[in-house]
Amino acid sequence: MIFPLKICKLNAQEKEIFNNNYAHNDEFTFEGVWFRSQNEINKESSLWQDESSNRRRTIHFRHTFSIQNDDLVMKSSYLYLSVRLENDDYEKYINKIKNSLIDNNYILNNDIYEKEDLKVKITEFINHPKEKYIEGYKTVDIVIYSKDILDYSEYYEQVWNLQVKGIREKDKRGNPTYVNDIKDLKQYLPAQVELGCGPSIDAGINPLYHLHEIYKVQRHSNSRFYFAEEDDLVEQILTKDKMKYLEFAEIIKNCLKAKPTEFHRMLKIMYEKGVFVGTLLNNNFDHLASVLGIDEQTLRVYRIEDYFPKIDFDSKAKSLICIGSHADRRFIQKQARAKGLKIIYVDPEGFTTKDGFEKYPIEGATDGDIVLNLTSLELAEELKKL
Repeated sequence: MIFPLKICKLNAQEKEIFNNNYAHNDEFTFEGVWFRSQNEINKESSLWQDESSNRRRTIHFRHTFSIQNDDLVMKSSYLYLSVRLENDDYEKYINKIKNSLIDNNYILNNDIYEKEDLKVKITEFINHPKEKYIEGYKTVDIVIYSKDILDYSEYYEQVWNLQVKGIREKDKRGNPTYVNDIKDLKQYLPAQVELGCGPSIDAGINPLYHLHEIYKVQRHSNSRFYFAEEDDLVEQILTKDKMKYLEFAEIIKNCLKAKPTEFHRMLKIMYEKGVFVGTLLNNNFDHLASVLGIDEQTLRVYRIEDYFPKIDFDSKAKSLICIGSHADRRFIQKQARAKGLKIIYVDPEGFTTKDGFEKYPIEGATDGDIVLNLTSLELAEELKKL
């Protein structure tokens, strides 16, 4: 595995988008963090049974991209995986990884496995320094990083500082009011806008659950967490490194090559007309709104000081319209309710798949909220009526 890794060719417009809407000092770092642990709160996904169920899986990645000539390249990569398992399952898990390192010609040098530009650091614990001791369990920290990363201690502390956010507990669904016509919302305009992944999916960008499968976080089909023998992320990296890193980069490639949809163009018009006001609050990986000149705030940040941002809602806004947003970053909506803003969800509450329509109800909708069952592209057509 050699860095920089060539991802794809970019045309002049795509390079301009990268430099103007993604890069800082000519580089863009794509980052993600997931915490998955067994708890009664998430027992259906984690298979928690009782107080003895203490499996945990933490993952943090940082892939840095730049442009070399006309190519988008992954310049460097850092991936941290921390796994806690029962002793028997732990031994099976770690032995498979160690065997895979040998089988794929990684050389152990000063406690670090090396092959070309990739390094793998494995640290095993009976008692992890960041957690309380749990009898019958062991933990392994695995860091897979490109050789140009000389010190990752800051990233390590960053992810453990984020642990204070706790386990995401599902909201209890209330009884929102359903409306069938966008004209029913006119009394709640002007509005501030929060975007979920729905508009990005309509633009051909991978949904978040696609990343869950790539990084073995949880299954889309049943929301089950990947633990123990089902978690083969490290083995995939070791056995098909270049293919796996191209898979890691796929979503950024798709973001850069995606085109603003009719929804994004109508969004721009609504801002120009004052129907939508304030900073657009964006949960997505792409910057299709900012490409059109819409001021946006990216909510996917992974430092504890920014993870729960305090939102300054526009004084003219009467509502917060959440478009294609199901469960993520719900504290934005809670802040809006506290400000007296009406919460309006525009969402089809499901996905169209090859097997038909898959229902996905909005999790946080509650009494007093409004739901309009439209996709972002359908919303664009309705907005024209305003």
